[in-house]
Amino acid sequence: MKLKEYRIPIPLTLEEYRLGQQWTENELFKENLQTCRTIYNNITEEKRLEIIKEKIPLNLKSIITSSTIITHKIYNFKDQKPKFIEFFFLNTKTDLILNEYSFNNWPYTLTIIENLDNSIRIIIQSYYINNNLSIINNNQNSQIYFSLNDEQIKYLKDYEIINISERLDDKKDYRIDEDPTRNISIKKPDLLPLELNTKWYENWPNNQPSMCVYKLIELIIFNEKSFFTKATNKFLVKKK
Repeated sequence: MKLKEYRIPIPLTLEEYRLGQQWTENELFKENLQTCRTIYNNITEEKRLEIIKEKIPLNLKSIITSSTIITHKIYNFKDQKPKFIEFFFLNTKTDLILNEYSFNNWPYTLTIIENLDNSIRIIIQSYYINNNLSIINNNQNSQIYFSLNDEQIKYLKDYEIINISERLDDKKDYRIDEDPTRNISIKKPDLLPLELNTKWYENWPNNQPSMCVYKLIELIIFNEKSFFTKATNKFLVKKK
């Protein structure tokens, strides 16, 4: 097991972020339309209970309620893979089939991605918190938004802040039209651009919208001899 917590400060309100997130998900779906099919968006209560019983870790079952939106997608990658897939599964020459189970209890979401053929499961918990920039530098509160059992606490590494004003080292991942240091907002002209390579969130005015995304990524490898282990370790345990 590997665990890593990420904190992403954002200069938006919770609802503004959610709108942008939905747009981004739609764009990603269009890009990967040939590789993905949604099995269900609305399911019977019997099927819902079956999924919860089979897929969700015991310590998270209480978070998923009868109103939780559940989706199941199957990705069949051949020649092209999304970049986040390359982090975990390298550039495999064979077809790669992933099952993604998503549980939406906004402002909490749970995503489980697995490929049992390669003995790997990724569990991603996310909390989206309004007006919450002051806490991200407090080392004493690194676990405040996640309920961890004793086993998980042993594997939790220090949290890492992802600063959206920092320029990516990997040029192939960079898109100028998504760079918050090079774009302006017509509706919110006082928010952007952010100053490049600055910790803008440390002195953000209280009267300006803000939020923070907390993500806990848990990697479970059932077979430690899997050739994916080296790649996943590099991703989750990378130096700051």
